[in-house]
Amino acid sequence: MKVCKNVWLLVSLLCLFCACKEREHDRFTISGEMKGLPKGVVKLYTNPPGNVLLDSCEVKDGKYFLEGKITEPQAGLLFFDMEPQYQRLGASMVAIFIEPEDMKVYSELDEVKKTLKITSAPINEDIHRYNVYLKSLPEKQLVAEFNGKIQMAFAEARMEEVREMSRKRDSLQMVIIDRLFAFEPGVSKSPAAAYLVAQLSASLDVVQRGKIVEKFDPSLTDSYYLNGMQESVERETALQPGKVFPDFQVFDKDGRKYTLADFRGKYLFVEFSASWCGWCKKEIPFIRKAYHALKDKNVVFVTMMMDDRKEAWLHEIKEYNIEWYCLSDLKGMKNSPLAKAYNLGGIPDSFVVDPEGRIVCRDLRGDEVLEALSTLCNKSK
Repeated sequence: MKVCKNVWLLVSLLCLFCACKEREHDRFTISGEMKGLPKGVVKLYTNPPGNVLLDSCEVKDGKYFLEGKITEPQAGLLFFDMEPQYQRLGASMVAIFIEPEDMKVYSELDEVKKTLKITSAPINEDIHRYNVYLKSLPEKQLVAEFNGKIQMAFAEARMEEVREMSRKRDSLQMVIIDRLFAFEPGVSKSPAAAYLVAQLSASLDVVQRGKIVEKFDPSLTDSYYLNGMQESVERETALQPGKVFPDFQVFDKDGRKYTLADFRGKYLFVEFSASWCGWCKKEIPFIRKAYHALKDKNVVFVTMMMDDRKEAWLHEIKEYNIEWYCLSDLKGMKNSPLAKAYNLGGIPDSFVVDPEGRIVCRDLRGDEVLEALSTLCNKSK
């Protein structure tokens, strides 16, 4: 009988141990050192759009220790708050991939980028190795050159050139992604590859991204980035021309509510903007031009402000004399259901919706707004 009791005690302790281990599988610790920094405060955040503060502590003689839980491994940032005399270029913000391990981070204040070492962290080590390989590819440099040219052409509203260069850049991105998958066995099962590919594929269209998702092994089910790519592809597929434009509930500055039904029967140009978006402001003159040319036609113009502060929204209306509908739910990009419903990876973005509520096209820029809407209005006569 005594032996039986001892066996049951052993089983109970084993079950308790296993339960504790299972509960702790998502814990992380970071034992860090910023050599040359005698004091300060360090904070660990997840990357945007989450921006979740996971832990913070004082830095003493360069040493710090952070801990917490993370449900899915993902990219984060170490923010170092230090006195002016210790501030160095690139030292206040250090990128790190947070994984459920006892991680070790070492860097030196004067040369953070050159000295940064993250160990006891397999995903971080894979990311570093993959990045070294990717930087060696000639296509990577060509993509960087195209990005610079695209930004310049976009700033000058040369949209035909933007579209053409973007197509060439995206073809190069596909080549880079294919090279990564061929780099070594096991890439298709790697969380590090999922993270990097999510970044590389951000500008690609829904068909290209769908093909990339299919390259990953089905066993990679816990990747924050692969799951995000899959969800984005599904949302984007539902936003293709001919699909029903998702409904919305927003308000004007006086609090009157608007939904999609309020604009049924006319073409609808919907632009997503925000007071903090510099590129959005470049679109205002082109929208104004189209508005004045077509305001008496069968088309309605709506700017959806992705702000979370009413003062900023109202200031934008007044400052830029927005004459057409300017609406918002005041929940911001992070919390607004609009961001998810319309798969807004960034702004400005726009949609044209037909009188029956179906999507005609997306992401018109510059003079494309007037050209496309004029064509539609003439067809509807």
